[in-house]
Amino acid sequence: MATGVSTRAGSRAARSPARVAALLLAVALVAYLPALRAGFVWDDDYHVTRNAALVDAGGLARIWLDPSATPQYYPLTHTTFWIEHRLWGLAPLGYHLVNIVLHAGCAILLWRVLLALEAPGALLAAAVFALHPVHVESVAWITERKNVLSGALALGAILAWLRFSLVAREPGERIRHHPWRAGALSALLYVLALLSKSVTATLPGIAGLLTIWRRGRPRRREVVLLSAMLLAGAAAGLTTVSLERQQIGAEGPEWSLGPLERLLVAGRVPWFYLSKLAWPAGLSFVYPRWTVSARAPVAWLGLLATTAILAGLFVARKRIGAGPWVAFAAFLVALFPALGFFNVYPMRYSWVADHFQYLASAAPIALFAASAARAAARARAHVPPWLPRAVAAVLLLALGAATWSRAHAFRDEETLWRDTLARNPSAWMAHNNLAGMLQARGETEEAIAHLRETLRLKPDHAGARENLGLLLARSGRASEAIPELIEAVRQRPDAAAARAALAGLLAAAGRLGDAIAEYEAALKLDARDPDLLFGLANALARDGHVGEAANRYAEGLRIRPQDADAHYDLGTLLARGGRLSEGIAELEEAVRLRPGMTEARRNLEIARRLVAATPRP
Repeated sequence: MATGVSTRAGSRAARSPARVAALLLAVALVAYLPALRAGFVWDDDYHVTRNAALVDAGGLARIWLDPSATPQYYPLTHTTFWIEHRLWGLAPLGYHLVNIVLHAGCAILLWRVLLALEAPGALLAAAVFALHPVHVESVAWITERKNVLSGALALGAILAWLRFSLVAREPGERIRHHPWRAGALSALLYVLALLSKSVTATLPGIAGLLTIWRRGRPRRREVVLLSAMLLAGAAAGLTTVSLERQQIGAEGPEWSLGPLERLLVAGRVPWFYLSKLAWPAGLSFVYPRWTVSARAPVAWLGLLATTAILAGLFVARKRIGAGPWVAFAAFLVALFPALGFFNVYPMRYSWVADHFQYLASAAPIALFAASAARAAARARAHVPPWLPRAVAAVLLLALGAATWSRAHAFRDEETLWRDTLARNPSAWMAHNNLAGMLQARGETEEAIAHLRETLRLKPDHAGARENLGLLLARSGRASEAIPELIEAVRQRPDAAAARAALAGLLAAAGRLGDAIAEYEAALKLDARDPDLLFGLANALARDGHVGEAANRYAEGLRIRPQDADAHYDLGTLLARGGRLSEGIAELEEAVRLRPGMTEARRNLEIARRLVAATPRP
């Protein structure tokens, strides 16, 4: 089953693979130079900078044997981080360089796969893949090591699969060597890809498509191997789905869509990705999350278009060739894990992300390059021979320049969030995370502004509500902080810090009954917090509950006996309640712990004089 002929340039390239590989590596390194100067950004702390498995004794064993040791169970990916941590510690340059080299490796392997398929424009496709800015998120973000590593292994598995399945190209052709070596290599690389990122679970489907396209119905040995690979992929995929829910937190109202709504998301998502491949303008770390409603007629357009194009290309395959249908089908198969059928944590923020289409993008890129190569071949008699090369060079320069520019967004986390907000002001996650960075730097007013914007966009964000209330409280803006903290504890009753701050503000405002209730609720969350016990004791004392207040002071002092202020407060309370000897003992302890405490000394002297003046029975 012919696929078309390779261009003469492609034939020359095939004869010098080392030169082509060096060229693709060089252009990738140049385009991603800004990433080499970048640092760590979002989620890199969980994967690298604060990943205990990279530094603990026995960490490597935990990476492989304990799914909870790392954010996701991708042990091969985290093993690369473990090795690099021993090579260059927390210097980000090394991690970025490895990502770029792996990305270049993906481009090289894509070129080899397309050559094996005898696809026109193989080198152009590889160069576009290497330089397309939609891949910056996968390459310049250290966390997405899993994408570039699994991508390289998956493409290697496809290449080995083609050697396995296309050994006998025609029914009567003799098999020159035992194909199982290539089959075993394909299976091994596939398993390694799964251990890097389970999104590659769909690879057997793509391998089957390519086999049917290039040679016809699969042989028995191919069906057996594909079935085994599918079982391994299903196991890896189900493990990831389970961990996404239980360990990452991909459950809740953000994932409450029914089956029909999920199908509508799946129909629209491919067109978003194709649009970014065709015109990579406005690339963003977080895209707007559109509303899904089956009652809106426009919501069905994506699904209808996807179905119509897939069916149309299949019907037209005898006239235009099966290549376009195979490319579109492979694109959808590769995208399947990210179409919205499964709960994936980033879909809390958006249905789409550039890194979701990293491997899937190879199919439409290959189709584009093949179409361009065929068009150039047809036009050869009518245009100068240099013109197609010039057009390709301009395209690649434009893509490389766009990648260079986009890579600057990943310089550091603040740059990433500000770039995201410039492109998508509705990204509440970017507002919230930027606010946290500003708060840590003491830039209170801007942090408050971003937290307020977070809550305008997502009013049910209990964490942002709590942070806003706490920040307002620390800024002395109690009247603004109290309603925010009340709402925060309503949304998240286990927010201990918010309850403690709210209790203190209520007590300061004279709302002692409400303050006592909040202190008691906070103590149910952390019964051994001495600050909560002392705060409750103060509120009880002011509200006239002297005996209960004294008990709470004593309980707190059993936990933190070196607290001079608490000894002073308890001693003063006891002395005023007529329990002079006990009060004197507490005041003496306060003075011992802090000799310069003037108030304690004065109250101690008063208590001693009262004892001396009291007639003995």
